[in-house]
This record gives sequence, structure tokens and C-alpha cells, in this order.
Amino acid sequence: MGCATFRLLLAAGIVLVASLAAQPAAQAAEPDPWFGRDKAMHFSVSFALAGNAYADSTPFTKRAGIRVLTAVGVALSAGIAKEVYDHYEGRGFSWRDLTWDAVGTATGTLVAWLVDRYLL
Repeated sequence: MGCATFRLLLAAGIVLVASLAAQPAAQAAEPDPWFGRDKAMHFSVSFALAGNAYADSTPFTKRAGIRVLTAVGVALSAGIAKEVYDHYEGRGFSWRDLTWDAVGTATGTLVAWLVDRYLL
């Protein structure tokens, strides 16, 4: 099992999260709800970035710790950059979005590490 299997598992996780978040947001009155399509997107993109960064770093190092740091660095950098961009575009910096970025990063990194450790 190689990168193709890993990416298939990663895609399955993203589809699962997206299907759970496809429910209509009942909290329309709240400007930045904790649950909704936007938060699912933050989780999914961070999950995918972390998993792919972990997998893409495997040809360069055999040390799992460096792979984990690469995955976390790439995914969180993207999430922080998105929030800084939103702030300067007038949409505001959302700590809730950043929280979902962190949860997606942690989950994607954990899944990638587990696949690497126990399936490859």
C-alpha cells in the first residue's frame, strides 16, 4: 500500500465530514456559528492539507516527528493566512474558523500518522 491508498483514505474522510456538514445551518441569526458549511470547509481543507503534507514529506525523511511537524506547519499556516486575509478584506478574523482549522489539522495528521505506522 502506497500513497494512492493513503490518498484514497484521506478522500473518504473528507467526503464523510462534508456529508455530515451538509445539513442546513439552523443558527442563521448568529453571524459566526460553531457548526455549518464554513466550519466544515475549514476542517476538511486543513485535514487534507495535513494529510497530504505528511504523505508528501515521506520521500525526504524517515523520521515521523519531522513528518508530523511538516503536516502541522503546512495546514496551520494556510489556516492562519486565510484568517489574516479575511481580516484585511473586512470580513474579520474568526477564532472559530481557526479552531476548526486546528481540529482538522490534528485529525488529518493523526490519520496520516496512523496509516503510516500501521498500514504502510
